[in-house]
Amino acid sequence: MESAQIIGWAAVAALFVTMSAQAWKQWRDCVRHGVSKFFFIGQVTASTLFLAYSAMMGDRVFVVGNALVLLAAIAGGGILWWNRTRR
Repeated sequence: MESAQIIGWAAVAALFVTMSAQAWKQWRDCVRHGVSKFFFIGQVTASTLFLAYSAMMGDRVFVVGNALVLLAAIAGGGILWWNRTRR
């Protein structure tokens, strides 16, 4: 594995850990306010488009990275929705 790929995989790991920690904090603290649903809509849209682009370019690092970011965005949006609908 070349050094550029190592850096890419490290970036994927750092981003996914950061986003997962944020989603966990939302769940744990039952966050209902302060996060816009449009943030998650934009993030899911951008991640989906980046995932498609990465797949077309054939870059595995970005395919995996964007897929994980997409999953984290869906989870975060779902947690926000769940927290807002609970009483």
